[in-house]
Amino acid sequence: MEAVQTPRYDLDLASFWQLVLVYLAICTVAQVIAIPVAWILFPRSRDLKQARGEPGGDLWAADAICLLLFSVALLPSAFGSIHILSQSVDARWNGTCLSSIHGCVLLCTRLFIHIPFLFWKGMNATRKRILVHHVMVILVYGTGLVKGSMHFWGAIAGLCESSNIFLANVELVKCCGDVQRLKQTVLYKLNSACLTLAYICCRLVLFPAVLAALLTDAYTHPELTVRSSVLEWVLMPMAICCVWGMSAFEFRNIFEGMSKAMDLKVKSASSLLQLEIWLAVLGLLVGHCLF
Repeated sequence: MEAVQTPRYDLDLASFWQLVLVYLAICTVAQVIAIPVAWILFPRSRDLKQARGEPGGDLWAADAICLLLFSVALLPSAFGSIHILSQSVDARWNGTCLSSIHGCVLLCTRLFIHIPFLFWKGMNATRKRILVHHVMVILVYGTGLVKGSMHFWGAIAGLCESSNIFLANVELVKCCGDVQRLKQTVLYKLNSACLTLAYICCRLVLFPAVLAALLTDAYTHPELTVRSSVLEWVLMPMAICCVWGMSAFEFRNIFEGMSKAMDLKVKSASSLLQLEIWLAVLGLLVGHCLF
């Protein structure tokens, strides 16, 4: 049987930094232009009495617009990378491709540009968690990008951004003038249900599955995975566990919002914790059997 060749797409240093600068410029321009776009689409956001970084404010609306665009833009890269790099163990750990490099650069530059925007909106407990998330993800994906390793794992973990499409819709609804009427519509209720389902599948189940699949590969094929450094071995599992914890914490607000939108009884915190634990166990089982 002919051996599967590991895909490699390497950029020279000049081309790499040129790509980074292009994406930095795109993300910066998008973040700035989103503010006047928010003024046009959501007249309520022009009210000077509004707190700019809170629901209804122009910075809130602009951030939601950028989140929606970024999430949509990242998914084709993630799916393309998974398709190309899933062919073998060596490809999953040491393969790179054009879409994986563009996806990593897009993710890192978007989060880097978003950090000062968080401070502009005004820091609170939630945004402090987001700041920790951004720094950690930039470190993990930046390491993989520079070393040209573990791009597959980064791509499959990046599927979590699909849940942000529905989250951005919820945030944009809060910028409309007739919020309460919109929350009673079928579309809003459908979006809330999709947000909850996406959070379950693409975060609470996906992250444990990625962790289990990664460890299964390492255990069954140590000769192919040993080339990854200790830095990658520590950063990737740590980041997966931390982001799962953050997602589990935020899921309680997501589930509560969905329950209110659907006129359902809100579950207790202990019931949701049990659900999250069982979803994590399901993810570990799925990941163990994935490859």
